[in-house]
Amino acid sequence: MSEFVVRRALFSGLGFLAICLAMGQVQRAAAQTVMAGHDMGVRDEMPPDELPVPQKLSGIGNVSIKITAAPEAQMWFNQGLNLLHDFWEYESARAFEQGVRVDPQCAMCYWGLYKAEGSFHSTAKDYANQALTKAVGLEGHVSNAEKLYISASAAHEDALKGAMQGRPDFSKEVKLWRKLVKQQPKDTQARIFLAQAVGEQKEYLAILKSVLDDEPENSAANHYWIHALEASPHPEEALRSAEILASLAPTSGHIVHMPGHIFYRVGDYARAEKAFTASLEADERYMQEQHIQPDDDWNYVHNLMYAIANKLEEGKLKDATALSMKLTGARGQLVTTLYTNLTRDSISRLNPLLPVALRTANWQKVLELLSTNGATAQQANLAFLSRTLTDFAGGMLAVEGHDLLKAEESSLRVDADLWQASQQLKDNGPRSNEASSAGVAVPKLTVMPDALLQPLVNNLSVMSLELRGSVAILKKHIDDGKKIFAQAAQEEKALGYREPPNYIRPVGETEGAALMAAEDWIDAKEAYKRALLERPRSGFPLYGIALCNERSDDTTAATSAYTEFLQAWKDADSDLGQLIHARTYVAGHSHVASGRAVARPMTASNETAKTTLESLFHSSIRPNYYGNHAAISAGLVQHCLAQFHPAFFVCQAFGIPLSEKFYTRIAPADGIDNRNLHVHMPRFIRDPATLAQSTRARASL
Repeated sequence: MSEFVVRRALFSGLGFLAICLAMGQVQRAAAQTVMAGHDMGVRDEMPPDELPVPQKLSGIGNVSIKITAAPEAQMWFNQGLNLLHDFWEYESARAFEQGVRVDPQCAMCYWGLYKAEGSFHSTAKDYANQALTKAVGLEGHVSNAEKLYISASAAHEDALKGAMQGRPDFSKEVKLWRKLVKQQPKDTQARIFLAQAVGEQKEYLAILKSVLDDEPENSAANHYWIHALEASPHPEEALRSAEILASLAPTSGHIVHMPGHIFYRVGDYARAEKAFTASLEADERYMQEQHIQPDDDWNYVHNLMYAIANKLEEGKLKDATALSMKLTGARGQLVTTLYTNLTRDSISRLNPLLPVALRTANWQKVLELLSTNGATAQQANLAFLSRTLTDFAGGMLAVEGHDLLKAEESSLRVDADLWQASQQLKDNGPRSNEASSAGVAVPKLTVMPDALLQPLVNNLSVMSLELRGSVAILKKHIDDGKKIFAQAAQEEKALGYREPPNYIRPVGETEGAALMAAEDWIDAKEAYKRALLERPRSGFPLYGIALCNERSDDTTAATSAYTEFLQAWKDADSDLGQLIHARTYVAGHSHVASGRAVARPMTASNETAKTTLESLFHSSIRPNYYGNHAAISAGLVQHCLAQFHPAFFVCQAFGIPLSEKFYTRIAPADGIDNRNLHVHMPRFIRDPATLAQSTRARASL
């Protein structure tokens, strides 16, 4: 058995029963799993000479290389070159191919076609080497500098072919680029291609910096500078590039989108939103005007995914939900838009609303969305993802409901599924989901490929640890839980940088919620602070920090933290429970000034009113502890009391303090959805007995 199963069984203390449950889950998973690698549909790659004639584009960048070609071919080459740097591979290939059509002797047009078709998002990679072969064959017609461009690329391909299963040796390629840069020191394009070839981050940054020093508004260099620094500890060093890049290529969807990467990383979600919105508009206009299919504009769905993630950190859940509904139509049928290597995208393939539900820890909603998912019988890995996510969400919901047995059973099933998937990877190794073109006259592409299994296992392993840590803390094994969460945080970090973050909800927030439930306010706040390092100025961890301060009776810190939270989410959905609670708390503690609370006198009549109101509150609502949603409910209750109980409103207006008991976590009566408490509150406080008490409370003031 796997460490997933054995370690979890021993930890739970369920002994033989736990192992039996786990083994039963392994058998269930094995019975339901169709082995990955099941043959899926395929379609032909499109040869470059069948690409439609491109339109002349403007606003796509400002770089160029002087080549040996007819003037019109030079124009198409420069268009293709800018689009290549824009990562707009489909349009780049069209432009380079058009250069070949108008000048069949244009060696550099073939070189450009090789670069475009060989790029990451290309849907015709098998035609790249054919284009390079033609470029090499035309070297006799070009300048020495052009020969070096072509020879360096040929050396790159030779290194790949010679490597077999080992690490390619690109030293010959790098040597040729260095020779070109030495011969043509003012050729900033040669320097950019050298930077991409060196493979060493420090030199890569130094070369790009030299280009930006010489050409501060070089569109390609600014684009690469953002990519180079966004994952670094100091993304703010790319802020200047982020601020000017869109103006350098205003019609390029991906270039307009790129500043959002930096703004997101530094927590400036409002400016990131503007970038992502502008990109969305640019891509939709392009696709509509030129009748482009989703697979030929990969940036469209990439930008949507980032825009949704950004909206969530802003607290704009309604906008995020609306954008999510565009995802299905934004994806095509190929790897380029399905992003089979990214778990966040795979989750959204099951249901486009899942990332929203997972980010907000709405476990009941996660379960509802997973009850009907998009996995087909041939997509075994997506089915595995759906099954394991269901158990994870069910377990987290059980933790919130203090159902320890159910939570532990869910955790065991998660670990068992992970063990089965790990065994599959061990036995078969990671498999490509692309069709093999070996020995095939016309290269093929896989249609609707399954998700890759290894990224799913890596991501779900973090969730497994989160659930296990939450269960440990629920059992009052606090130290054990903290250790498990520390391991989860390490594995989350090991997932690497992705755009947007591959792990939807930071581990720190899940740990913070678990420790809050255990009333460990200090360590819960530290966990939320760790989450804030990953998502600067995000309202989710900011709210958690404020709530910890409130629960620990630190009124000054709580008021300050809630104020910071309200500023971060000033444009968020106004009806969010977190906002209602924060506004109510800050309004009720407006007397907190200069870092200390100002005492207010308490008269006998005021004390009577306060006691009456608290009695009202606790007689109408069943006190209970209910995980993350409890704090939201408390805010909603206070909001409703402020509307329906004039006495409570007067207490707030006069700064009459209410005891901590009033602010404790609550849950509504049986059968009422905690998240809809504000809908049901009126019937509690409008019954005759409640109204009579309310009248007496007002009279006492």
